[in-house]
Amino acid sequence: MSSQVDVQDGADASKLLHDFKLVRVLNEDARSKSAILLGNFPTGEAGSEQAIVIMEKTHFSNSFYENLSTDADKSSSLSNFKSLGSNDVYHWVLGWMATPNTASSDVDAHVKLTIIRPATEAHILKYTEQEKFMVTETPETYAGIVEPWIKNQPVERIQWVYNILEKKKEADTILFERQGSSDGFIILPDLKWDQKTLSSLYLVAIVHDRSLRSMRDLKKEHIPLLRSIMQEGQRVAKEKFGLGKGESESAGLSKVRCFLHYQPTYYHLHVHLLSSDYTSHPGALVGQAHLLDDVIDLLEMGVDFTKRTLTYSLGSRSPLLALLQEQTSHRPTKVAKLTE
Repeated sequence: MSSQVDVQDGADASKLLHDFKLVRVLNEDARSKSAILLGNFPTGEAGSEQAIVIMEKTHFSNSFYENLSTDADKSSSLSNFKSLGSNDVYHWVLGWMATPNTASSDVDAHVKLTIIRPATEAHILKYTEQEKFMVTETPETYAGIVEPWIKNQPVERIQWVYNILEKKKEADTILFERQGSSDGFIILPDLKWDQKTLSSLYLVAIVHDRSLRSMRDLKKEHIPLLRSIMQEGQRVAKEKFGLGKGESESAGLSKVRCFLHYQPTYYHLHVHLLSSDYTSHPGALVGQAHLLDDVIDLLEMGVDFTKRTLTYSLGSRSPLLALLQEQTSHRPTKVAKLTE
């Protein structure tokens, strides 16, 4: 017979997890900070009953935001920090709440912070919540408006990419590199990944060829480069992090989801390499992500991406959307609550 714990108030709530023994993690989502656990509770006479525990990290409160400071004369929300590195205006930091165990290196960080300093108006627009619209970009629109706009983007905006390629920054995080100005690339962890949770594994491959800005620039001659990125990404994910290790290697199966963005967030060709289980990542949405397998297949069929009509989403504050509306009579279709 199943036993039950009757909880009347907060003081009794701790009884609900008393003697819980974890069996395995059923599911977890690094983005939503949630996990579903399977375990057992003892029931007496060496018996036990199965239980599922669904865990979700609570969101930050307004008081947390207001106290986000390390000044000695302020009540800080975070009391300890550890730098993960920096590149150009980007800085990555782990933070620990003010608790008795804060100083312990064995305690997982409570917060991961990305600090952009100094932040430009482009950064502010990128991270501000905004409505989304679907835009249909014809070959004529690309040639006459979008491509010139891309070419006119200040090089300073991707200086951090060049810092990585030139090994001025993040050199110790590079997992693989193929030398070559036209067919070379590097693979490294995306700093949005905690490098612990396999189900949210996130790597990025950045090409050495600076003439390749987006998917529109790809030609049939780039197929070997793209295939190599896919193969090495799958190998690195398996050998370095154990993703898919021990599973049968049936033909056509992979634990890595490879895709490109159009429009990308920065105009230097790069490929996103995610765990196939990472289904909640917003960058994998239709309207931005294009599977690398599909891109390769289209190139093999002789498709010229500069001659294709592509549809994608843009935020209402996007400078590109404003330019398209100004220079064409195009009226984009609003898409409610499309996550960035």
